[in-house]
Amino acid sequence: MKARVAIAAGLVGLGLAGCQSTQDRSAELEADGADLVKQTKRDIGAENRQIDVVEQVVLSDVNGTAVAVVLKNTGNEGLTDAPIQINVKDAKGRSVFKNDLAGSEPSLLQVPVVKPKSEVYWVHDQVVPTAKPKSVDVTVGEAKPLPEEIPELVVSEPKLKEDPVSGLEVAGTVINKSDVEQTNLTLYAIARKGGKIVAAGRGVIPKLKTDGTPASYHIFFIGNPSGADVSVIAPPVNFSGGS
Repeated sequence: MKARVAIAAGLVGLGLAGCQSTQDRSAELEADGADLVKQTKRDIGAENRQIDVVEQVVLSDVNGTAVAVVLKNTGNEGLTDAPIQINVKDAKGRSVFKNDLAGSEPSLLQVPVVKPKSEVYWVHDQVVPTAKPKSVDVTVGEAKPLPEEIPELVVSEPKLKEDPVSGLEVAGTVINKSDVEQTNLTLYAIARKGGKIVAAGRGVIPKLKTDGTPASYHIFFIGNPSGADVSVIAPPVNFSGGS
């Protein structure tokens, strides 16, 4: 951009004819903008054949829209930081939201831990659709191997209660039984009724120390968790002291 300005100024100074038209300049700016969009779009690469999408649901209420996903690792190797892409669609199958912008919060772009031969769930609670959402497609990309030993984090039994301002929330504590401090630890909550996910949410603990002191969490839902079975997980995000 600066180079073009400098060249144009040099031509004017020399009194040469044929200055750049407004249309040409607009076309250049549009092209630059398109390049910028391409640079900020995130590509998760090849689809992960080891992870199956077991369940995916779009939830909406007066507080917003969320996507909850259940994944199963069919392999014998654990995975970490599995990139996940969601494509939320309206009733006509048109895309109304994707989590494909690079630079977004990591917990909205990847699944931190997928243990071998087991299921895990993940929640994106900051979906901003451009039209009424109806369904979601989910794709998981290739991931890194999970270390053999990962920090043990113990989540207490979630307690559902009514917040006078924000409505229903689930609260509890997490204890770090490892010697690896956790920063920006994301908790995921889902509520099931009749075997179906009816509500979901996320919470964050900024710092979970290694001294065994319980840290409190509070998670607000999108959807209605009343009368449902609520479960909360806190997958570790740091696996060693240098992470």
